[in-house]
Amino acid sequence: MDSLFPGLRALENIHPLFVAFPFALLQAALLFQLLFVWKRREDFHRTAVWLLWLGTLGAVAASATGWWAEKTVEHAEAAHEVLELHETLMLSTTGLAILLSFAALLLHGRMSGRGHLLFLGGLVVLGGLLLVGADRGGQLVFEHGVAVQRPAPASAPSEETLSAPASEAGEEDEHDHEH
Repeated sequence: MDSLFPGLRALENIHPLFVAFPFALLQAALLFQLLFVWKRREDFHRTAVWLLWLGTLGAVAASATGWWAEKTVEHAEAAHEVLELHETLMLSTTGLAILLSFAALLLHGRMSGRGHLLFLGGLVVLGGLLLVGADRGGQLVFEHGVAVQRPAPASAPSEETLSAPASEAGEEDEHDHEH
């Protein structure tokens, strides 16, 4: 399995495997509800609802794996405040997604014009929470290095290596791209 998916071996937890699905599905639900409000085609609303339901299931899985990751992944004190904000935003997002999913289920086939606009408003709020929460998740990884195995720092090149032609500096002739 390591040879097929070597990146999985480096994962400290499985949370990153789950976050893309709710992000994509819930944003797509917003897009299709916008299309419904614009074009008034019922199939757009049905698609939005199905995307919401699937995205909500994904958000529950991402929240559960995120909770587990918080308990098992070490993080610096500087990242703790961002981690708490990320958790709050994403649990709020999941809660709102569950609420909207139940509303769509209970009002199936009986949503009025105003109801569709309220549903759209809920999806807009959901999308905003999702974007800000996902940004804080990215901040944890890319700024604070949470759950990232950092490579050992490369040794600084010597003055001779910097001034020598590539073939003399020890680089292979087959190395044909620039850094």
